[in-house]
Amino acid sequence: MKAAELTSRLLLEAQHCPMRQRCPLAFLCASQQGEHKYILPSISDVNVGEMVWTDLSARRRMFVVRNGVLLNKVYGNNETEIPQAIFGPGSVAGVPDVFVSYIASDFYYFVGLMPSQLCSFDGDFFKERLADAGPEKAQQITARIALNQTTSIYGQTLTLAHRRVREKVASVLMRLDLALSHQPGYEGELPITHDDIAFIACVERATASRELKKLAHDKLIDIGYRRVTVLPALRARYGTMIEASLPFYKSDGDEPLT
Repeated sequence: MKAAELTSRLLLEAQHCPMRQRCPLAFLCASQQGEHKYILPSISDVNVGEMVWTDLSARRRMFVVRNGVLLNKVYGNNETEIPQAIFGPGSVAGVPDVFVSYIASDFYYFVGLMPSQLCSFDGDFFKERLADAGPEKAQQITARIALNQTTSIYGQTLTLAHRRVREKVASVLMRLDLALSHQPGYEGELPITHDDIAFIACVERATASRELKKLAHDKLIDIGYRRVTVLPALRARYGTMIEASLPFYKSDGDEPLT
């Protein structure tokens, strides 16, 4: 395939990306930088358990979750790992690292919770486009990204605030269900293990498995090998949880910056 044909195909895919309306970096994706020159993301697959850092390259980059779910982990005392947030489609990581000379990977990183895809953008282009936009628009974009990250962390706080293990486990399932709800083709099946659910809920693996089996017995979920399917009955039972309907800010779509 010729370079021009490949660029045209990638440009068309970017312009019609199903996540475009939910991506805070949509203003950058497929933007024209000159005659026949466009800013297009690098798309990479992230396998289950694969780690992603935002700041371990000479030229800093940002990442947008295209599909799937990544888990933001932070290091704790005594070499422990702590779940901080779930990053679903449209979530952005790495923006602070673009602006501040800071080795953030000393204490946090992202790991693939299920098979996922990331769009990666060059940090310098991002900074240039924000500068061209003017202070007000730049603040709107960065604030939207920051609010989405804060909301994701709030969701994890809500999970841990539940006293009963059943509610903790249900909270994790509802947050994952919410994260994937706007992903094309999603019908409630979460390709996730009992170990991952236990880790996010901060409970023992055996305890989480017991609660999952009880939820399945009550016909609220269906469980199988490395998967949990959320049934409508679970949403009806636990849909009043705040974390089941957290609002996330979308992009401005194709609205130009200038």
